[in-house]
Parts: sequence; C-alpha cells; structure tokens
Amino acid sequence: MLEFLTVIGLVVLLVVTLVTTTAWLALRRIRRSRLVATARTVIAVGAPLVATGRPAANRNPAAALRVLRLTRAQGSLRRCVAEAARTGAYLGDVPSMLPRLQAETDRIRTGLSRLPSVAGPAGRELLTAADRHVATLRDLTDAVAATMTLPAAETTLRQDAEEAAHGLRLYAAAYAELTNAPTASPARGSVA
Repeated sequence: MLEFLTVIGLVVLLVVTLVTTTAWLALRRIRRSRLVATARTVIAVGAPLVATGRPAANRNPAAALRVLRLTRAQGSLRRCVAEAARTGAYLGDVPSMLPRLQAETDRIRTGLSRLPSVAGPAGRELLTAADRHVATLRDLTDAVAATMTLPAAETTLRQDAEEAAHGLRLYAAAYAELTNAPTASPARGSVA
C-alpha cells in the first residue's frame, strides 16, 4: 500500500509540475508577444490623447494640439530611425537618445494633459517647451532622413577626398621641385 501511495504522489507531483511549467511558459510567451507590446504602446500614447478629449468646459485646445503634434513627431522620428537602421545608414547617438526623447515627450504630454488653462506663466512655459521639443524632434527626424541618402554617396565622397588629398600632395611636390626646397614631411602615398 505504501508503494501505491508513493507512486500516486509522484504522478500527482509530475502532473502539477507539468501544468505549472506549461502555464509559466504560456504566460511568458504572451507577455513577450507583439500584441501585448502594441497594446502597451497604445495605452502609453493613448492615455494623454484621451485626457485631451475631456468635456468642453475643461478642454484646453492649445494643449490638445501640442499633445497631438508631440505624438506625431515622436512617432515620425521612431519610424524614420527604424527605416534608417534597416537600410544600414549611420545614425550616431540617435538610437541611444530615443528613450530620453520619449521620456521628455511623455513628461510634456502628461503636463499638457493636466493643464487647466494656458493663461498662467506655467501654462505658457509648458506650451513653449512643447513647441521647442516638437522642433527638436522634427530637426532630428530630418537629419536621420538625410543620412539615409548618404551610404550611396559615401563612395563618391571618399573618392573625392582621396583625389583632393592626392592633388595637394602633387602640388606640394611640384612646389618643392620648383623652389628646390625639400618638403617638410614625406608624402603618405607615392606621388607618382
């Protein structure tokens, strides 16, 4: 009888372990799914937008407009950086700056969604900060978009720079020959 109870206990323990492991793996997979990540983004972006849709008595149209501009500019920058990364364009420090820019955007959007009116100095200051941040995001987006055209032009630029350096070396060698003065430093590459 003791052996029977031991076998039943082990089977129950095995079943509980399998069910727990399966549930844990399923929850982990669900939390990492694209749908959950998209839902988190929608909630993070949508909350300030919903706050701007308050009843007309409490609505601040200037702040709502800034929230929409901030959201649009941040999304445009994120899409442009992703496209540039896919094409292999040089992005410098921009990818590492994205979380800080997103945090600043969220901070300003939260402040704007809580802003009762723009009549006070704090309201005007927040609107000005929002405008400056939108301008920063647009400038950065334009710069990233401009770098997406550079990889094709990079070889031409490199060739032009090499030709210009070669021309300067030839000029220095010709000048030294005409004046019979030795050159100050030997040329990097061959002059001929």
